[in-house]
Amino acid sequence: MVRGTGKFKQKRGGGRSFRGEVEGIDEDSEEDSEESEEEDSEEESEEESEDEKKPQVEMTRAERRDLKKKEAAARAAKKTGGAGPSKGNDDDDDDDDEDLINPNHVQKKLTFKDLDAAPQLSRREREAKEKEEARLRYQKLHLAGKTDEAKNDMARLAKIRAEREAAQAKRKAEAEAKAKEVEEKRQAQMAKRK
Repeated sequence: MVRGTGKFKQKRGGGRSFRGEVEGIDEDSEEDSEESEEEDSEEESEEESEDEKKPQVEMTRAERRDLKKKEAAARAAKKTGGAGPSKGNDDDDDDDDEDLINPNHVQKKLTFKDLDAAPQLSRREREAKEKEEARLRYQKLHLAGKTDEAKNDMARLAKIRAEREAAQAKRKAEAEAKAKEVEEKRQAQMAKRK
């Protein structure tokens, strides 16, 4: 589809004008707006007269909360057929409105325990769980000294203890020999002086 070439583009619709009808609509809308303003002023005057008839008493926050709880309990009693006030319903008034209730909203999330079914684990989860259990089992056996690694560690530690005890005994014997030699020298010097 080729449009006209040149500086000016052709417009669809050809330039029809409906201004006369638009002006007629404006006249009607002005009349409607005047009528609606009169109705609004009548409603406002009725509301003001009702407000004058019922003096509003300032309530404290606690009193308003108690009043809301009583109203919610009354609504709950109506819903349940007059079974009595419900306990612990501190939610907003909007929650009780049937039009505003979300049917997809879940009050309590379900768990596997609630379903009384064994959880179906994926292969990775199952392998990770088995690996953790095996590690804990090996650690328990290792602490009890029943694994090969634990036995080798205990043998190595026993050998190290024996070497340390031998080295300590040797140092102690050398220290005693040195102390005995120092004592003999001192006695020899005392003997020379006499």
